[in-house]
Amino acid sequence: MQYVSIKKVIKDGREVFQVPALNLKNSQGATKQRIAHPLGDDYLEFNTLEDAIRSAELSGFKYILPDGTKPLEAKKEQPLNNNIDDMVYNTLIKQVNDINPSVVAASITALGELGDIKLIDLFIEKMGEDNDSVRTSAINSILTFGEAGTEKLLQALKDENWVRRNSALITFSRLIDNETVNPEKILPSLIEMTEDKNTIVKTSAIQTLGKAYKLYKKD
Repeated sequence: MQYVSIKKVIKDGREVFQVPALNLKNSQGATKQRIAHPLGDDYLEFNTLEDAIRSAELSGFKYILPDGTKPLEAKKEQPLNNNIDDMVYNTLIKQVNDINPSVVAASITALGELGDIKLIDLFIEKMGEDNDSVRTSAINSILTFGEAGTEKLLQALKDENWVRRNSALITFSRLIDNETVNPEKILPSLIEMTEDKNTIVKTSAIQTLGKAYKLYKKD
């Protein structure tokens, strides 16, 4: 299989893509048309890589990109990569439902390594569990999102489950310690939480409020 090699060059201060081409001449010897060809001694020039690729495909040839890769090879590898991603993700999600809390905690920690913000609802749910290891893993996973987790945590402060409310306060407290949250954004909710009906939650709210206000004054 012959490949058309696409080259990227700088011409007159701009980036262009060149494709080797053959000149098709008429009976008078004048060039009638140029077509992409691996053995061409001339070239076609395009402003975009997409147009250069299209010229090679229209001539019936495969092509080599400017970085030396062959798209056909990349396409063979991509499904494998996608399959591995799905396998890992689905395996960890499955283990989150294990009956053993240690397995659940380990799975949440592993999922936290993925850095996928779409998993935050799962972590919010698990930080309301009775098991301390599971809650800790969920909190640690949420911390990786920093400021991005603020809205979900503020919603968790209104949850009926007092354990989840308290875990949200603990998470905010640690975000404040790391200075990865805007204190002004959470101060009104923390003030409201100081009137929580649960003594443990109320205590956490008071302590977190103090930290948040200190950070607020610092900024």
